[in-house]
Amino acid sequence: MWWLFFILFILISIVTSILLFFSLRRINQYEEFILQIQQVITFATNKMKQVDSRGHYEADDETGFFFEQLKQIQLSLDDIFEQETTNAKKENK
Repeated sequence: MWWLFFILFILISIVTSILLFFSLRRINQYEEFILQIQQVITFATNKMKQVDSRGHYEADDETGFFFEQLKQIQLSLDDIFEQETTNAKKENK
């Protein structure tokens, strides 16, 4: 009787381990995708600031809206993930 429970336990353990592996792999893929989006938005923000070095476009109502929305997206993405450089500095101290 206990052999049946042991075999059932092994089968359930194997199935849940496989499901956990594929779930973690998918989460890592999504995380990489979001990090790539964050890098693109950061690059776009920096380029827009270079183009608008005097602040004329950002102060305008129509283009200023785009500048503000881009900043909000960047701040939202920055809040999602912890910065690795700050964590490394904290661990070294």
